[in-house]
Amino acid sequence: MNVFRSFREIFRQDNWSQATTGRVGEMLDLCVAMNSFVYRVLIEGLPHDAAQSELYDRDKRVNVLEREVRRSVVTHLALGQGSGDIPSGLIFMNAVKDAERIGDYIKNIYDVARELMPESADRGLYKAKLKVFADPMRDLMLETADVFSRSDEQAARRILDLVRVEEKALEAAIKDITRSDLKTSDAVCLVLVMRFYKRIFSHLSNIASTVCLPVDRMDFFDE
Repeated sequence: MNVFRSFREIFRQDNWSQATTGRVGEMLDLCVAMNSFVYRVLIEGLPHDAAQSELYDRDKRVNVLEREVRRSVVTHLALGQGSGDIPSGLIFMNAVKDAERIGDYIKNIYDVARELMPESADRGLYKAKLKVFADPMRDLMLETADVFSRSDEQAARRILDLVRVEEKALEAAIKDITRSDLKTSDAVCLVLVMRFYKRIFSHLSNIASTVCLPVDRMDFFDE
């Protein structure tokens, strides 16, 4: 039996897989909400007063869900009757790792807004430079959660293609900033945020790759 199969081939409509998939989707939904708050802090100068409930409490929930999935996978495999669920267990482990890292990068962006951006920063500049990436990133978070829940291979491959486009555009934007005459503080903040955006896109593509690629090729779709 070939154990290096795609998610679509090994996904089974049972209570365990449904519940575990739902946890991955909840993690990504939480990341969308976290990112929305951080974007408003970054672009609109929203006060930090709500950070605990809007960001840190949600991040704690993301971490709890990751641990729940890990425990569920280990328990399921330990009590299983065969090796057929091992690939799906690896897929779930991979997906929650990437979802958790997305939450961490969103917190990193918040740290830039809170600790590095000068109070006098031109928010219009940041909106002009970042919105073009922030909007598709938000949409891809939602789409990735949906694609993972449906195990839609074609849609997953579309996400991989979109991520490649966004990553190339981010690299070009970063190069433009390094060659610009922007103030050092603004240039540093923008480049940091863009690098974090790129990492988030990369983790979204990793999750999508679990749907459309064999287990041994997950995370290596661009090679």
